[in-house]
Amino acid sequence: MRISTRSNAFPGSAIRGVNEEVVRLESSGVRVYGFHIGQPGLPPSRELLLEFTKELLERPFEYSMYTPSSGIEELREAIAEDYTGYSGVKISSANVSVTAGSAEAILAAFMAIIDEGDEVILFDPTYLMYEPVINYLGGKVIRVRAREELGWEPSEEDVKAVMSRRVKAIIAVNPDNPTGRVLSDSMIKLLIDLARDYDAFLIYDEAYRHLYYEGSHTYAIKYGLENVIALNTFSKDPAMPGWRLGYVIAHEDFIKVFNRVKQYTNLNPPTPAQYAGLLYLRKYKERYLSETLPIYKSRMETMHKAIREYLSEAVVVKPKAGLFIFPNLGSYLRRLNINDYEFAMKLVREAHVAVVPGSAFGEVGKFHVRMAFARESERDIEEGISILANYLLRALGSSE
Repeated sequence: MRISTRSNAFPGSAIRGVNEEVVRLESSGVRVYGFHIGQPGLPPSRELLLEFTKELLERPFEYSMYTPSSGIEELREAIAEDYTGYSGVKISSANVSVTAGSAEAILAAFMAIIDEGDEVILFDPTYLMYEPVINYLGGKVIRVRAREELGWEPSEEDVKAVMSRRVKAIIAVNPDNPTGRVLSDSMIKLLIDLARDYDAFLIYDEAYRHLYYEGSHTYAIKYGLENVIALNTFSKDPAMPGWRLGYVIAHEDFIKVFNRVKQYTNLNPPTPAQYAGLLYLRKYKERYLSETLPIYKSRMETMHKAIREYLSEAVVVKPKAGLFIFPNLGSYLRRLNINDYEFAMKLVREAHVAVVPGSAFGEVGKFHVRMAFARESERDIEEGISILANYLLRALGSSE
């Protein structure tokens, strides 16, 4: 087959290898401690699902048809009202475009702004989906080190040093995946100022904006909408990752271009999901968040405490938000003379504990692992980390 060379911009994911092992083990009846899953560990609101099912049966034709590429007007209005309420900045449905998850939002946003040779600043480590898309479109990724000693925030000097007229966009995932880091207000303000000064965009990925355990979310648009493209999803706080629903908040002029592009990435967002998302915003969001956030916080606290207790040599920054903890296991892995990917694969195969290698998120993630705390119960979190620690101790004992 004559496959395009450009397809090489999309490498095989390190996460996929772990996932395949988990599927293989679980299909044979093996219990796996699933710290690898980057999705909520609780189902959507039961009341929402019951009401949605009733509506679907009453309006099957409407819920099964095409919609505008930018999403149904009722949902865009509900998103605008919701975002205005949380951010304190008035926006309208003209500032909103609904997408098939944040993955489409990322692809279509960069298709709308990237030309060959444009530079895009990306923190290291951070969410792994951005770099392949930028490379595929002919852009050039400029990585800026996020500093573990600064709670995974980059230094202002490092960010300023890479800015130039070649930069088309700065990407900030806030709260971050995989580190759980929350950017300071001063850093967000700096990124906005730099984007404005260099006629660039701040791509502001807010997937975890409602999953805070300490502090509160900063909305970048409060510093100005013209240079901000805010990406959001229904995959996290409503726990609807498989429904594939997201949205973009941006200046009306950008949204017009974005909508023109996204006609060719996906004709329209999934129609049933749009109506489910509308129900969530109109009736169930506040109650669902009040029920689920305490559970996630408790699981996060349990995982953080267990890592500190069972893995005394690990360096771990307590996350302020999100669904992940990102411990540095370098003290162990260097003595074992293995990298984080080899460790993750051996761990799932031999100890049945699944984590994601930190290097999947950038060079700075080497010798780290991403551990999701949302899926497992508190008891199973502690048990899984105890198994992980014992596995490391046995491996070290046999190697010395």
